[in-house]
Amino acid sequence: MQIAIKTSQKIMQVLSPQLVQHLEILQYSTNELEQYIYDKANENPLLVVTDSTVKMQYEEIMQLASYSDKSYSAQYYAPQHHSFNPIEMKFAVKESYEQFLLEQVPMHKNLSSVDLKILTFLIQSLDERLFLDVDVEIVADRCNTNVLHVEALLDLLQTFEPVGVGARNYKEFLLIQVDSDALAPKLASRFIEADLELVAAQAIKQLSKKYKTSLHDVKKTVNYIKNLKPVMTGDKLEAIPYVIPEVEVEKLGEEWLIKLNRGYLPSVTIDKHYVEMLKNDPNCKTYFKDTMKDALLLLQGIEQRDKTLYELARLLVELQEDFFHKGIEALKPMRLKDIADILSLHVSTISRAVRGKYIKTSHGVYALQSLFTKGVMNISGKMDSIMYIKKRLKQLIETEDKQKPLTDQQLTNTLCAEGIQISRRTVAKYREEMNIMSSFNRVYG
Repeated sequence: MQIAIKTSQKIMQVLSPQLVQHLEILQYSTNELEQYIYDKANENPLLVVTDSTVKMQYEEIMQLASYSDKSYSAQYYAPQHHSFNPIEMKFAVKESYEQFLLEQVPMHKNLSSVDLKILTFLIQSLDERLFLDVDVEIVADRCNTNVLHVEALLDLLQTFEPVGVGARNYKEFLLIQVDSDALAPKLASRFIEADLELVAAQAIKQLSKKYKTSLHDVKKTVNYIKNLKPVMTGDKLEAIPYVIPEVEVEKLGEEWLIKLNRGYLPSVTIDKHYVEMLKNDPNCKTYFKDTMKDALLLLQGIEQRDKTLYELARLLVELQEDFFHKGIEALKPMRLKDIADILSLHVSTISRAVRGKYIKTSHGVYALQSLFTKGVMNISGKMDSIMYIKKRLKQLIETEDKQKPLTDQQLTNTLCAEGIQISRRTVAKYREEMNIMSSFNRVYG
């Protein structure tokens, strides 16, 4: 009997604790970073956090919905005489969500009064999971319109933050997340639509055989789906903070001025008195070393986050100057990978940098993620640019029967027949970005 010994070389990247924390801090929005800083300050006596919001009363914090982490209990903020009422909390959070969504409506300027009525009704008809809690037929009847018109507005609502809002079921909730993720595996949507049970059972071999895809790619896709954001239930409902732009860009003379919005973040320093006290105590050497290292990691992480966001904004101004001059209709196709390559960073780092963050321009406030496109895979396996798809959409709409305008679903069907794999939700999003009205308004508007 012969025994064969096979050896292989594999290069593995091991992330240092410092890099792990820097990446963690980078992905936080302003509100999340604020909460993270307070968490760290509670754990580390060397950290001094200075911010007026710390002194706010519990009711004011609830009203502003500035905090969302469950680790901060109601008792922490509440005066001793105040009794925490979970029912009141639930209603306060629901109002916060409603307000947060309504504030995003003005970002879409091509809406008629009927559109606004329907969109508002849909927002007010969301349940505690932010799922739509009413049939589109009922909405159509209530607003004196047809189902296709309501579905067009629902498609628009499903592009709002937080990702997943307006889903009608768990499957659609997952599909919305995949559709908004530039790094989503190409088979993720098909797995969810047709074989969610196999995904749940982790039937890797069965999926591999069905889709004629490698076990590695199937496993990667299954793991991706399993790590998508879970549905929020009543006991896990958290408050949504108001949109705070991390970056502001404005024209000053002939120059573009880029400003990082640090005003909403607390300032973080190290308590020198406490440092001297621990440093000189022979019994606290290990404790001092660990706490100092942790404090410095936080400060360095915040500084690195600022640097990355600034470099990203600077590059956006350089590559997308027409967008900053004219608005979303002048946005050029741009992928996360394109930016990552120019900045010599990993695409996942750019993905973290844009996650949940906003940029303020003279034309309005935009989610950074909305400025990036992932291209759309056509049937031959190549990527069609967003510019080409928008141009084709415009051509289809310009040549349509004016008495029977093409619905978003019909436009989707046509593009799919031409070999472009695209969802109706994405078609609605591109149409809105080009300031083209829905089919209902194109015939009646």
